[in-house]
Amino acid sequence: MSFLSPLFLVAAVAAGVPILLHLLKRHTEQRVRFAAVALLKGAPVEHTARRRLRELLLLALRAGALVLLALAFARPFFRAASATSAHLTVVAVDTSLSMSAPASAARAHQLGADAVRQAPAGDDVAVVAFADRADVIVRPTPDRNAAASAIETATPGFGSTTYAAGLAAAGELFGGRSGRIVVVTDLQASGWDMGAHAAVPEAVRVDVKDVGAPVENVAVTALRADGDRVAASIHNSGEHVRDVRTRLTVDGRAAGENVVTVGAHGSADAVFADVRSAGIAVATVDDPGGISGDNARYALLGADATAASLVITASGDLDRDAWYVRHAIAGLRGVAAADVAGMRDDALGRYGAVIVLSTRGLERRGREKLAAYANAGGGLLIAAGPDVDGDVVADVLGSGAPLEMKAVTGDAERVAPQNSLSLAPADVRHPIFRSFGSEVASLGFVQFRNVARVGGPSCQAIARFTSGDAAVLDCAAGDGRAIVVASDLNNRWNDFPIRASFVPFLDQAARYLSNSARRGSEYLVGEVPKGLPVVPGVTTVEASGGSRRVVVNVDPKESEFDRMSPADFQASITRLKDVAAKDVRADAAGQESRQHLWQYLLAAMLVALVAEGLVAGRMA
Repeated sequence: MSFLSPLFLVAAVAAGVPILLHLLKRHTEQRVRFAAVALLKGAPVEHTARRRLRELLLLALRAGALVLLALAFARPFFRAASATSAHLTVVAVDTSLSMSAPASAARAHQLGADAVRQAPAGDDVAVVAFADRADVIVRPTPDRNAAASAIETATPGFGSTTYAAGLAAAGELFGGRSGRIVVVTDLQASGWDMGAHAAVPEAVRVDVKDVGAPVENVAVTALRADGDRVAASIHNSGEHVRDVRTRLTVDGRAAGENVVTVGAHGSADAVFADVRSAGIAVATVDDPGGISGDNARYALLGADATAASLVITASGDLDRDAWYVRHAIAGLRGVAAADVAGMRDDALGRYGAVIVLSTRGLERRGREKLAAYANAGGGLLIAAGPDVDGDVVADVLGSGAPLEMKAVTGDAERVAPQNSLSLAPADVRHPIFRSFGSEVASLGFVQFRNVARVGGPSCQAIARFTSGDAAVLDCAAGDGRAIVVASDLNNRWNDFPIRASFVPFLDQAARYLSNSARRGSEYLVGEVPKGLPVVPGVTTVEASGGSRRVVVNVDPKESEFDRMSPADFQASITRLKDVAAKDVRADAAGQESRQHLWQYLLAAMLVALVAEGLVAGRMA
């Protein structure tokens, strides 16, 4: 039985008042001695046992009437047979790569099983496994054994830690119920993207169970080629210096072996010389006590270098129109916007990326060539500076990716420094920002005196200004991509080109655009296109232009063990008003109104009062 207004049950204590008065009224009769008992033979004597029984009946009727009144006001009802428990305990188990060390996995299973066993009696339990995405492996159920078995079989995979995904999936299970979420994790700091938050219902408590970080781990975090030399970056997250033996194979054949000394919490490169320039390269290390998933890294030699880029300016002279861009990226070629129309139809396809710094003189024929290039999988880097017309850019990207671009007019040179804007990445896991690592905050030093307002339904803001407006957009354009920077790249509207972060930003943007979704050669596990296996290794992608091989690697951040405190974890959780709770209360009110139990209780109370009056009259 449930109650719609359970607070009225407190009034049931009033039933103790008649009982208290009855106890206070009781007294012991004084014993009187008579000289001659015979004198009492003719006196009427009331039977004491019968009177006492009537007094107890009267007491029960008065107390019962008060209890029935309190129950009636509490509005009792019987829940439907399909109704679930009002409370829920959800165990969210981190199954990311960083949890796959033997000691961490065993500790996670133990803490998860303890959370199920310690769930309050009557609670339903559920289990969620999360990494870069979350899966509900046991929906709310009273079966504790099923939940414990699921936790025991929850095996860490190759995904990266994303707390927001796990908490979102767990929060959706409550549906208006109260309870708690128990997060079993290693508290890896990279699990929260910069500025990311997760929302849970306000009636739900979040508890964190820390499994601790692996004591020792060695990982291959990068594999890159430079001519006939291949370098593998080895990271040691342990407390001691390690001599790490690294092996390199190309197309399954041994290409070298190297031993490097890596300091505690440090990195070092294992360099291999005279390596064949094409093939599938795999660098491996031996680390039986650490995370096994980061002991190998894959690369396609001869396929991952950034292709040459084309820069479209007003005159085509890079030294005059794009001096900073020219010195930031090697192998650039410049062309005037007016000359794009006269290029051969297949000329743009030779470039990995096209950087648009000016649209002045870009005729209709030139726009069509750029649009065809993007639709075929090409990459565009567009700087929304004073020489770029937003209508022309929107025409190039086409109706599939409508872009709104509005330049903010004004004299940028006269803007006071305190009124300038800076930017911060909104998605630090985006390939453009991933290489910055812990130095991503350096982008915040760039000062923008003038910017354009950009946006579009097919675009994602991967960086924002301090004003909240989009600073860098990643837009879909046919089978290709477009990166739109909401300012210029020539040191006219900002000081970006003279900052140290300018060169790596442009380099990574060119690499990202050259490896667009149609022609990319490397993915992280959490970014693989639909249909590809979500495991590290080499696989084949079928496309309209033919098949191609790609490599899939784990996120190197999973091999970094910068940890956060439970308090920092809690600070990233936002409490939301639970709309589903209103639906639950409305359903309960509907069940109570259909049953009308309170009316029967009031009728029973009236019967008790009538009976109390009759008994009291007999005793008068």
